[in-house]
Amino acid sequence: MDTGDIKGPGLLFVQSRITKPDVMSEEVFMHWYDTDHIAEVIETSGVDSAIRWKHDEIELDSTPLPYLSVYPLEDIAFLRSDEFKAIRVSSDLLPGTKLCYDLAAFDVGYYNIVQVADPTNKGKGHAKALVAEQVETSDAAGLNSWYKSEYLPALAEKIPGYLRTTRYELKYARSNDQSRKFKGLPSTGEAPPKRPTWLAIHEFETAPAGKTGDLAAVAASTPSGAAVKKASTAWQADLYHVAKTHGKGELFHGRSF
Repeated sequence: MDTGDIKGPGLLFVQSRITKPDVMSEEVFMHWYDTDHIAEVIETSGVDSAIRWKHDEIELDSTPLPYLSVYPLEDIAFLRSDEFKAIRVSSDLLPGTKLCYDLAAFDVGYYNIVQVADPTNKGKGHAKALVAEQVETSDAAGLNSWYKSEYLPALAEKIPGYLRTTRYELKYARSNDQSRKFKGLPSTGEAPPKRPTWLAIHEFETAPAGKTGDLAAVAASTPSGAAVKKASTAWQADLYHVAKTHGKGELFHGRSF
């Protein structure tokens, strides 16, 4: 498992979808996720918080990855440990083979945190919605400067209900095949998936309707917005509403990087 330079504070970012809806319902999947899987994850020595989200803008049967779980870590090196590897991926709560990878697809990213912008400083527990913004660019320095000096200050000024943004840099990505290999299960040797390098999680305390369009309009209105967009080779924004919080419910609140 070549995970590169995986260390320091960061995020485990997991998007998923049910691949066998004729075998497993959303209700069964979420029951396993909350009561079995996440419950085990936050009992480990490396993870004490998890927040689960559900896609808000598109119907679940047409959304590629309608479910999102985020897990902040003080050291993402834990994601390479034997303790993390030992987390169960089979459960009697699941139907059929009982193996989660046979029933759902999981798109996983390991990220380092690079910025916390928290102008309201309200603390945890206020976010009702988030936009996960994933960007690939040929000008990383320009993108990072734009976020810090133009885009995030404009969001705080122009978007009602805006709370804060945390930003991350991708270190490793895996899909089901790499996850199977990591867990010592049969795999086909597929290459790891390609994900955009930069992730921004924008949190809001108001209902989620219209947020992605609002953010796009604010981005376009900034002085460097057009140049940043031109330099990007991928730009995806997904809107989610909060489904359930586990453990401490932290996401680098009161921190700076």
